[in-house]
Amino acid sequence: MAQILPSIFGADIMHLQDDIDFLEAEQTEILHVDLMDGNFVSNIAFGPNQIAAMKQNSKMIFDVHMMVDHPKNHLDDVIVTGAEMISVHYESTPHIHSMLQKIRKAGRKAGVVINPGTPEAVLEYLLDDIDYILIMTINPGQPGQTFIRKSLEKIRNTKKMIGNRKIQIEVDGGVNQEIVKECAEAGAELIVVGGALFSNDKKAQYDALKDAVK
Repeated sequence: MAQILPSIFGADIMHLQDDIDFLEAEQTEILHVDLMDGNFVSNIAFGPNQIAAMKQNSKMIFDVHMMVDHPKNHLDDVIVTGAEMISVHYESTPHIHSMLQKIRKAGRKAGVVINPGTPEAVLEYLLDDIDYILIMTINPGQPGQTFIRKSLEKIRNTKKMIGNRKIQIEVDGGVNQEIVKECAEAGAELIVVGGALFSNDKKAQYDALKDAVK
């Protein structure tokens, strides 16, 4: 069954601890955390120090999505935060294989992220070195975008390419109660939700999202 991964970027920054406590009380297993440098994407969010502070005050597994140029300059700091899952954009480095090896050597799960314009075929020679694939279903770094429908085909194609390997598919961007079900049916196992969870009544929204993937 697919899992909902709340994105802390969608939470209320003025009540961040309250939202983390809420997710803990809801027995959330994995928290999605965006690291943005203002270069690879225009936004800036959650550096390693902030991630480490959140990690120290949470029992959740942290899934850190590195939206940064030159990830090799930041990876050691992200590993130190204690994050159990770390993903790097295929587009951000010519040395993606090296980054994945370093993440795994540190005992963490390694993920590759691909943007909407990047074909899933680029992953073919990385499949034996990754634990999960994060498919961006919007252009990264800016909230409020609409889910790109073509992503469902990309999810299905990626699922076929993975075959029997123990690799999970994660999706991120523009997901709501209707789309979350379509993503799960296409083969996504980890589904990131931000704005559609934390807007309005987050308890009711979270329950509805979890029901939709059952």
